[in-house]
Amino acid sequence: MRFSDIQRKEIIAASSGRFLGYVEDAVVQKDTGYVEAFVVAEPKKFMSFSGAQKDALKIPIEDIIVVGKDVILVKGLD
Repeated sequence: MRFSDIQRKEIIAASSGRFLGYVEDAVVQKDTGYVEAFVVAEPKKFMSFSGAQKDALKIPIEDIIVVGKDVILVKGLD
């Protein structure tokens, strides 16, 4: 699977069904080349005036339950 395919999938918290965002980047272990985590940006809020940007969410590979056709279900984020 290509990284661009992962970026098009919605990230959903399995326990609550909450939409967390889309994969923005990946954390790759330098020595082995394995992906350790996905970086998920917070969904853009409509007409956000605050200008403050929250840190991106890191989802460890161990927290991914399933990569489906359209979504990625993750655990432990509620």
